[in-house]
Amino acid sequence: MRHNNDSNHLPFWRPTSAAAAAITIVALPGFLVGSFAPQIKEDLGFGDTELGAILTFGYLVSSIIMQIGGGVADRRGPQIIIRTGISIAAISALLVGTTANSYVVLLLCIGLNRVGEGLIQPATNTLISTGVDQPRQGIAMAAKQSAVPFSTALAGLAVPTLGLTVGWEGTFLILAALAFPAWLSIPNVAVSSSGTFPSRRDMWRSRHLRIASISGAFSASALVTMAGFLTTASEEAGYSESTAGLILGIGGLIMIGARLTWGHLADRFQFDRYKAVSLCLAVGSIAFILFAIGTKTTIAIGALISFGIGWSWPGLLLLGVIEQHPDEPGAATAMLQTSIRIGAMIAPLGFGIAVDNSGFELAWILAFVSTVIGAVLMAGASRALRNQ
Repeated sequence: MRHNNDSNHLPFWRPTSAAAAAITIVALPGFLVGSFAPQIKEDLGFGDTELGAILTFGYLVSSIIMQIGGGVADRRGPQIIIRTGISIAAISALLVGTTANSYVVLLLCIGLNRVGEGLIQPATNTLISTGVDQPRQGIAMAAKQSAVPFSTALAGLAVPTLGLTVGWEGTFLILAALAFPAWLSIPNVAVSSSGTFPSRRDMWRSRHLRIASISGAFSASALVTMAGFLTTASEEAGYSESTAGLILGIGGLIMIGARLTWGHLADRFQFDRYKAVSLCLAVGSIAFILFAIGTKTTIAIGALISFGIGWSWPGLLLLGVIEQHPDEPGAATAMLQTSIRIGAMIAPLGFGIAVDNSGFELAWILAFVSTVIGAVLMAGASRALRNQ
């Protein structure tokens, strides 16, 4: 396992905070659309189906673009790719705030944002792999991956704090302005001078990475669905709307703590990253059984398990990938994160159909099965890595 070149040594917080800021800038628009959904739907005149289509379209765009961003970041350095992604995201937010007067325009603007997100996600992995000393990469990756639940919390807070004053359009304009300091914060780090880089086909031949990527698709499909439908399921179990929202908010904070804990442990101790992720998924799958029971108590306990254990692993998994692919961290993590995006793109539609036709109980059982498949496959990735 390599250590970074001396020329790449940066203060720990510089690449870490820059990566987290970049992820926050590109993640927030999607969450803002969700948190301001009642106002946006009323202003632009569309329904829940169209709202779901915005999110699915965004995941589709992101999954396509990711394959470009990671490889280019490995070759030319992460700074140019991340700054390009932030610039695209800023233009997208500016357009939403000034020109999104119809559903189609909003859809295209969010699609543009996802172009920026697709570039930034794998490039920030390259930034941490090359800009952070190896003994601290675990906590750095965990901090970066905590930017997504942090963005969820910010989007939720934006509704009561900004919604009544500047509205959803003004909130997007504020986000566009915040992109500028984030753009300036991205450091320049040197990448491998190797002239040979594996193609996507070569990366897919890496058995442990291939199995881990397929596992990621199954795992993310269940977990993204959980986040999207938990509030509705909580209300159906008897919680008030505000309490259901509180469960989701507290869950996000628990998730941040869990991810940072895994990052700290990964830096302190040597252990099989893939096996640990498999264990998280196996234990986390219990939450879906509790959700299927559908009482107020089981919903609350299930949320604690799901956020605290079941969804605590993304930073740990990405760390395992960059440790095994130190010269092509962007391309390797792009392959993994693309599979995760595909799972996140397809599953909510299937879950919604199951709920509409058979109720939440069957839908949660399907999510349980998907998570168990993810856990088994991730254990298989661990075996493949030991045997290679």
